[in-house]
Parts: sequence; structure tokens; C-alpha cells
Amino acid sequence: MKTIGLVVLLVAALTACSGDGDGDDQAETTPAPAKCVGTDTPGSTRVLSSGPVNLPSGGRAVLTETHLDAEPATARLSLLGTAAGESTAADVSVGGTVTVKTTKYSVVEICSDRVQLTKS
Repeated sequence: MKTIGLVVLLVAALTACSGDGDGDDQAETTPAPAKCVGTDTPGSTRVLSSGPVNLPSGGRAVLTETHLDAEPATARLSLLGTAAGESTAADVSVGGTVTVKTTKYSVVEICSDRVQLTKS
């Protein structure tokens, strides 16, 4: 008899937790869109914080932090050359440039989760 009572309690608890299926839980699991400053352009290179991105003319870059509330909005990139241990930090803003392996890149967009660069 105790087993049946336990099963009834378990079913009741699961039913209460499952919701009514009206989609309210969807809003909690959908990530908010990234906040951005600037405008992405076709052919730009997306630099993320998840790991180094190979740049078109050599070298790599990784996003280490963003400050969208600053005036102007800024981001810090770690720029990595092709030689082991060769790295430089650069603070950038939209409209600014950064040089990696003798190639200049323009910053066209800074978002909370990425920076978009185009070859200048």
C-alpha cells in the first residue's frame, strides 16, 4: 500500500511541475539577442570569446571582454601571431583599426558576444 501512495505522490508532483503547455517556459530558455553597436558588413570576420579565430591574412584573435556601456563602446581583443607565445592585447571601438601580422582590420561592430572585423 505504501508503494501505491508513493506512486500517486510522484505522479502528482510531476504533473504539477510539467506546466500547462502554454509556452511560458519558452521565454525563460530563449537567449536574449546580443546587444550590438555598429553595423556588420558582408565578408567581415567574427571574433568570439570561445576561442581564437583565424584572421584572413594570418594571425588569430579572440575576444576577452566588452564594455558596451562605455562611451564609446569598447572591446578588448587578444591578438595572436603565428609564432608560439606571440600575443598582444588591443582595446578597440567601432570605427577604429587594429593591425595583426602587418594587415590592418577595421572594427565595424561590437556586440556583447562578438566583434566584427573587416580587412582595411
